[in-house]
Amino acid sequence: MKRRLATIFPRNKAHPSQAGFIRRGLAFGLDALIIAVLSSIIYSGYSDLMARIRHEPSPVSRTVQAIREGESATWSPQKGLQTGPDKKQEYLELLKDRLPAEEFQRASAMTAEEIEKNYKSALARARLSRAGEKLAGGSEELSENRAYKVIKEYIITMLYFVLFFRFGGRTPGKRLFGLKVIDLEGKPRLGWYQCFERAHGYVCSGLFASLGFWQVLWDRHGLTMHDKIADTTVIRWPRSPGTSKGKPTKERVQERPEKA
Repeated sequence: MKRRLATIFPRNKAHPSQAGFIRRGLAFGLDALIIAVLSSIIYSGYSDLMARIRHEPSPVSRTVQAIREGESATWSPQKGLQTGPDKKQEYLELLKDRLPAEEFQRASAMTAEEIEKNYKSALARARLSRAGEKLAGGSEELSENRAYKVIKEYIITMLYFVLFFRFGGRTPGKRLFGLKVIDLEGKPRLGWYQCFERAHGYVCSGLFASLGFWQVLWDRHGLTMHDKIADTTVIRWPRSPGTSKGKPTKERVQERPEKA
């Protein structure tokens, strides 16, 4: 039983103050939330600029107008700020040209639940038809989501992690949870390319159900995939008294895995 636990929770760590999985996960989750908020703000500025160039209403003004007209506004880390009609208005938009005038008037007097119950098949056909129209004509919403994804995943995320790793080794999330990224060789701070390696390594760790992140639980040195890619690890900071600040001991460095 002890051998099994030693395999799942490695004791032969690459650094004596190496941080645990839960603490690292919470710090990364907070960083991901900060990145999503920053991306939404920057994307809003980018969309506003593009709207001005095309002489169109800005996304902010469209959002305010949509809320005034009874539409809903939602925000998610994946898609940012989006607006859409309330459920009843959405149903009526779908049924507008697919029902006789009298039937449509009766539907307008119903609640959203009643419309969904009485016109279930008509709504399904309308959704299929609208989806086909979007695919045929090219969806503007799809291109907007793609632009948001590029800004979030390829610009903000890289700049966020690379700059914080380079200057101090601590993102806001890691700072809040008392963590710091260090070099396994004991260098005083990470190099530019090393910071990029670690930031890009998150992409590799996120593949296959985030297996690279979970790897810290069974790796014999307690390292994730992005730790190994960049030759780094995460430690608790400030360190406990009696140990050298921010540098692995020689014994621990000798035990760490060699880079391929």
